[in-house]
Amino acid sequence: MKNIVLKITLVVFSMTILLSCSEDETALPTTTVTISNEDFQTAVNSTDLDIASWTNFNETGAWKWREKTFSGNGYAEFSAFNSGSTNIAWLISPEINLDVAQKKGVAFEVAQHHLDVDSPNNSLQVFISTNYDGTNVLAATWTPLQANIPTKSVAWYQFVASNIDLSAYNGKAHIAFKFKGSGTDTTLDGAFQVDNFLFYKLNN
Repeated sequence: MKNIVLKITLVVFSMTILLSCSEDETALPTTTVTISNEDFQTAVNSTDLDIASWTNFNETGAWKWREKTFSGNGYAEFSAFNSGSTNIAWLISPEINLDVAQKKGVAFEVAQHHLDVDSPNNSLQVFISTNYDGTNVLAATWTPLQANIPTKSVAWYQFVASNIDLSAYNGKAHIAFKFKGSGTDTTLDGAFQVDNFLFYKLNN
């Protein structure tokens, strides 16, 4: 069973430093407050992901994101292996209220395995939308975010952390993880895993 308290403490510490430095190198330390989080610990292994308020949408191909567990750790995963088709699949967070504070952001972890090539056709991208209505994914406007996505050079199953400052955004929003791959091409049938999604604000 993973140590959630320790991991969140470390993420919060790093987020405080990163956002403080990005805004003002001389700023005093700020207090980070978790607004919402999803650690996927309720995952039922090898089932289509069905977690309250999360959207699991297959744009291309029949497969969706899956709930997975390993050694007591739950996470979300999309693997194109043996899917038999091209895959484009979205995992979209619950609505987040960006008006809760001037300084806010999201943090999460991503791992990969069997990622044989680095290609735009075999990828995981992270987006934000402020006009997604909760139902029509493709009708929404999705803006790409700069996230720390592991490449094939990162060891399989090794989670790497991302921390994204959303202080430039206001209103209601959703964060999306968009997988692209193919179960018909052995160079594009790798997998990505997502864990420990956290929405937070910084109080000055």
